[in-house]
Amino acid sequence: MLDTGIDISGLKQMEQALQDISKEIGAKKATGIMTSAIRDGAVKYQQGMQRNAPESELARIVKTKSGQKVEIRPGFLKSRIKIRASTNRTGAETKRFGKGVVSLVKVGVFRVPYIVQVEYGTTNQKAQPFIRQAFQKRTNQVVVVINHRLAKRIQMAQRRIAKKNNAQ
Repeated sequence: MLDTGIDISGLKQMEQALQDISKEIGAKKATGIMTSAIRDGAVKYQQGMQRNAPESELARIVKTKSGQKVEIRPGFLKSRIKIRASTNRTGAETKRFGKGVVSLVKVGVFRVPYIVQVEYGTTNQKAQPFIRQAFQKRTNQVVVVINHRLAKRIQMAQRRIAKKNNAQ
């Protein structure tokens, strides 16, 4: 899978707001707010990949590494384009989460062994770079969505906290 990350700079106020919220509602819920905002942005990548993914006209049967025969139907590749998000609830460095990583959102084609051949091509097949193309064309849109959704969720959490404090 193509491993690409996005660094969003200029979010110091939102980071401070998330830290303030985490003191009030807990770190788990605050990291969940961030993960869900990033996941919303990842939908743009998913849509771009699904729109441009190549689709075969014919169903065919291929042999797997273990020797089993599997039928590949038209649209199979598009059905495997998914978003997977996870949150580091403990804050500790693990095998999945590196140092300082709180949210991990992956967008891509999962469990398709021939995706590298489709994306980069072979000697017999020309490259059809729909994954790289989606990342190149949609990054600005994704950053805007993440910023907007994160700001919206922070404001909603701040309102809930203020309402809760006023009720007491």
